[in-house]
Formats: sequence, C-alpha cells, structure tokens
Amino acid sequence: MKKFFYFLGNVITIVVSFIIYSVVQQFYFYPYRLSKELHLENVSFTLLTALITIIALSIVLYLYNLQLRYNNERKYNSRPHWQLKKILLSLLGVIMLIIVSAAIQLALGFNSEQTSTNQNLLDQFSHQAGNFFPVMVIFIGPIFEEFIFRGLFLNTFFYKNTNLNKWLGILFSGLMFGYVHDPGFTKYILVYWALGCVLAWVYTTTKDLRYSIISHMLFNALGFI
Repeated sequence: MKKFFYFLGNVITIVVSFIIYSVVQQFYFYPYRLSKELHLENVSFTLLTALITIIALSIVLYLYNLQLRYNNERKYNSRPHWQLKKILLSLLGVIMLIIVSAAIQLALGFNSEQTSTNQNLLDQFSHQAGNFFPVMVIFIGPIFEEFIFRGLFLNTFFYKNTNLNKWLGILFSGLMFGYVHDPGFTKYILVYWALGCVLAWVYTTTKDLRYSIISHMLFNALGFI
C-alpha cells in the first residue's frame, strides 16, 4: 500500500507540473491579451511573467529533487554536474535530433509546405506573442519539458537500474512527448516520438537533466536561425 501511494504521488506530481507549465505558457503565448486583462504596462507585465516563471520552475525543480531524494536507483543528478564528456554527449544529442528529424520527414514524404498541428499553433503564437515567443520556445519550454517528460516521467515509471528499464523508459518517454505535441496521432507523431527518444537517451546516458535541456534548447534555437 505504501508503494501504491508513493506511485500515486509521483503521478500527481507529473500532472501538477504539467498544469504549472500550461499556466506559464499563457503568459508567453498571450502576453498582450493578459497584460490588458490585468491592466499592466509592458514592463510590469514582463516582471510579473519573470517572477511567475521563476516560482513555477522552482516548484517543479523541488518536486523533481523530492522524487530523487526518495528513490534514485539510477543515480541521477550526481556530482560533478559539469563534465566535458557529458557536454559532448549533449552536442551529439543535437546532431542526432537534426538527423532523426530530417530522416523521418524524408522517409514519410513530408515537403516544405507541410507542417504539424503543433507547428501551426506555434506559428500562430509567434505572430501574437512578440519577443515572449522565442524566450518560451528556446529557454523556458525545454526546461519544463525535460523536467516533466524525462525527469519526473522516468523517475515515476522507469526508475529501476536495468538496461531493459532504461530502453523501455526511452521509448515510452518519447511516445508521451510525441503524443503531447501531436495528440491527433497524425504521422507527425513519429517525428516528435523520435525527438523525445533522443532527448531521453541524452538524459539516461548523462544521468543529468542539464544536458538534455541543453540539447533541447539548441535544437529549438535552430528554428530561429
């Protein structure tokens, strides 16, 4: 019974973290509408958004560390945090993300005029969110998503220190990442699934979310070049 309630608590943690992420997204995707509703000037709204972001990230970080404190068979987040080998693995992850994304789109016959529903939504947000948009996509989004889809998810469902558990975790973490980005289960889910798998591989190999966050940030940043 104790294990059940611990598992249930972890699932609730994932749900709560996702809700927190969704709330933060509103401030970055609908800044002008929210600033009018809150009767705030640009500077005041920007400061409020930054404060809410810091608080939200602090809560999710606390929940992640709380999980590791109770169960951390795979020794995630161990010191030293910064190592050249892991930085290189993170950069390798970026290259893998580029190759995997291009290869799957080519194999499925995508052309430059075809975009996923998620990408269409992002394109809409980019026109209405101004400078808030790249901050969310390049920096804030990857941090939240790595904590939720890699950190919390794997700590909850695939925490045992075995190779089978590692690779099943990578596959299912990728699938969850793909589903959230393409809930309509179109063929684009294969692209997001593969991207999620690569990021999960970076996390489980380096055993540190810092490196999958770096990979995620750099990959997303390429879309603005």
